[in-house]
Amino acid sequence: MRKLLAILSLLIIGACSGIERTPKPDPFFDTEKMASIMTDVYLIEGSMTSNRKSFVDLGIIPDQYVYQKHGIDSISFKNNFNYYADRVEDFIEVLDLVDKKLLVIKDSVTARQNNINKAVPQLDSISKNKIDKVLESVK
Repeated sequence: MRKLLAILSLLIIGACSGIERTPKPDPFFDTEKMASIMTDVYLIEGSMTSNRKSFVDLGIIPDQYVYQKHGIDSISFKNNFNYYADRVEDFIEVLDLVDKKLLVIKDSVTARQNNINKAVPQLDSISKNKIDKVLESVK
């Protein structure tokens, strides 16, 4: 049994030794550009999951939008993605940049939302009652 296990272990190690990493693609995206592309991909995927109908109604094709925005094509994106996926340390660096970019966007949206909430005066109960009375009189 031990011999069989040793032989299987050697076969597995030998099978994995011939795996080559993806070569550096042409054109190559540095970590900053790849992070920008991936940030847009995550933003679009997130917005599509929350409101797919808007994308369909407007005729927006998410992949094409990202490719046009960054001046790339699907093949170069896929080749660069595979390149970074084969290099875990580099991929983690890209994902850290994406995380930072998404946090900046989140903070910006939160600040904008807070400004909007401050600009809109809150209705007190007296104002609500007056509005309700006007609406009832109109009916």
